[in-house]
Amino acid sequence: MRKALSLDDGDTVLLEIVGGEIHVRPLRDAVSRVQARLREYVSADVSLSAELIADRRAEAISE
Repeated sequence: MRKALSLDDGDTVLLEIVGGEIHVRPLRDAVSRVQARLREYVSADVSLSAELIADRRAEAISE
């Protein structure tokens, strides 16, 4: 199973029960899926992490 999922020691996996079955997938795959979905709504030239950091800095200054 580890080879089929390309898992190394210490890799994080997600376990989910679907229809009475246990589904196992690497965390990196779940993150990739979410990133792909977000890219549909955010242009490729926009860095969400940079925007988040800028927002946090602005909040810290206003406190």
